[in-house]
Amino acid sequence: LKRAQFETCKRPQLLSSQRLRVASLMAAAGPGQVRCKNFGCNKFFDPAKAVETSCVHHRSPPVFHETAKYWACCPDRKAYDWEEFMKIPGCQRGNCSSVEKEKKFMGGTDLRSECAPRRLDDDVPVDPRKKLDKLRSGLEGIGVDMDIFDRSWGRLAAKHGDLGVVAGKMQELFVEALTNWEQDGVNCPD
Repeated sequence: LKRAQFETCKRPQLLSSQRLRVASLMAAAGPGQVRCKNFGCNKFFDPAKAVETSCVHHRSPPVFHETAKYWACCPDRKAYDWEEFMKIPGCQRGNCSSVEKEKKFMGGTDLRSECAPRRLDDDVPVDPRKKLDKLRSGLEGIGVDMDIFDRSWGRLAAKHGDLGVVAGKMQELFVEALTNWEQDGVNCPD
C-alpha cells in the first residue's frame, strides 16, 4: 500500500454484539481482579481468593485445525463457528488459576506430530539381553512359540558364551530368512 492509502485504511470495527460483550467483561472485572488462565474459563477473579472460586474449564488447550475448532481433551465436540466453539462446556471443575499455561493452543503441526509413525529402530537397546527381550516380545506378538525361541537362543548362548554374539547371530538368521523369502517368489508373504 502507498502511504496515503495506508493512512486512510480503517481498523476493523467490532460488531455491536462483540462491543457489548467486551464492555460487559470489562465491567465485570473489579479492581485487583485477573482473568482465569484455565482453558475455556475466562472468568475474572481475585487471585488472593482463588480457593473460593469455582471454575469449569478444559484440561487441554484448544485445537484450531483447518476450519475445525475444538478442545484437545474433548475431540468429539467440534465446532466450525467461533461462537459455537466458545459454548462448548468445560470437562473439569476446580478453582480459577492465574498461572499461564505452557501450551496455549494446538494446530495442524501438533496433530501431525502426535499421529506420525514411530520408527521401530528408535528404541533399540544397546544391551544384548534387552535386544533379545525385545525380539522375544515381538515374536510373541505374532504368535511364535516362546519355548522354541528360548531354546534357540539358550543353545547359542551355551555355544558362544556371549549374549552379544547371540544377538548378532539371531540378526544374521533373521536377515537370511527374510532374504530367502525375497528370492523365493512363491513363499514370499504378501
